[in-house]
Amino acid sequence: MRKCVVASGILIEDGKALVVYHERLGVWLYPGGHVEPDETPSEAVVREFQEETGLVVEPVGPVRGISGGDVVEEPLPFAILRETVRYPDETHIHYDLVFLVRRVGGRLDNGVWVSEAELDGLRTYPNVRQVLRRALSALR
Repeated sequence: MRKCVVASGILIEDGKALVVYHERLGVWLYPGGHVEPDETPSEAVVREFQEETGLVVEPVGPVRGISGGDVVEEPLPFAILRETVRYPDETHIHYDLVFLVRRVGGRLDNGVWVSEAELDGLRTYPNVRQVLRRALSALR
C-alpha cells in the first residue's frame, strides 16, 4: 500500500478553528495536503493553507531539530496521525504532521469557522475531531 507524508494546519481565531470541505472525501478537514519532494512539512503546510483558503500562515510552537550534527530551527508538529485514506479508486496511508499555525496575511476565500461546541455535528473523522478539540483546548 502506498504511503505518503502530508502536512496540515490548524488555525484558531476567536475560539474557533478553520476547516475546509474536502470534496473527494465528503468531509470537513483542517487545510493540508501532500508534502512535495522539494519542501519540508512546514513549507508544505504554508503552501497548502494558502492554496485551500487564501490565507498566508506560519507554523507556531516549539522548534527543534538536528540535521547532520547541526541544530536547525524547524517547527515541531502539534500532532502526528497515521490515517488510512479510502478514495473510491485508491486506498493509501497518510502520515499527517499537523501544525498549529497563525495568520500572517492573505484574504480568506474558502472555509468555515467551527467552535468546540460545533465539532460533534461536523461531518469529519473522529481523529480530526479529537485533534481539533485538543488544539482548541491548548489555545484557550
